[in-house]
Amino acid sequence: MKLSTRYTIFVLAALFVTAGITFLSMPTGAQGNAWQIVRAEYGTKNQHNDVTGMVNDLVGRGGVNGRVAVNNQTMGGDPAVGAEKHLRIWARNRRNEEREFDFREGGFIEVATFNVRRDRDDWNDRRDNSGDRDRDDYPGVRIVRAYYGWQGNTVNVTEALRSRMRDGQISFVVTNSAMGGDPAVGADKVLVVIYRYQGRESAAIVREGNTLTIP
Repeated sequence: MKLSTRYTIFVLAALFVTAGITFLSMPTGAQGNAWQIVRAEYGTKNQHNDVTGMVNDLVGRGGVNGRVAVNNQTMGGDPAVGAEKHLRIWARNRRNEEREFDFREGGFIEVATFNVRRDRDDWNDRRDNSGDRDRDDYPGVRIVRAYYGWQGNTVNVTEALRSRMRDGQISFVVTNSAMGGDPAVGADKVLVVIYRYQGRESAAIVREGNTLTIP
């Protein structure tokens, strides 16, 4: 075998090995095998909140530098005061394989691990016809997303909350009638709100029968 032929084979082999290493080191999502979030709970085994919608929204928005912090603020409240809490995410990939992810309070979610499917309305935070409300220096509250219900029985009530805004503020008692119906009959429901105020995104969680006031 000629030297030039050996050199060519060596170069090609090296390229294939390098390509293989690069592929294996790519994030899960880049390999077309990202995990789809099915359910998410935050708290302890006996005291926890369903935060599926909130986690999907935070991950779908890209987090901060590709990560989402796991704490009482980002998860919308403290379901078990004084206890060590965890965020548990149940997910499924394209091969229909299921996996449970566990994140301790104070940790971070790597956004690239998950693939969040969102419709056009989810991507649009009502930038059209919203005027100054889309400016970061807008002094009032902007409702980004809101969910009402319990466990897997939740509904998107974003528009219902936006319609209750008055002079850049919102305050009302959380009831089934105020939310447009009862998505989980017999259960103690919660309202989870992701909002933007003075250029910063925050989250709030209010139980049925209590008052939501922002700011």
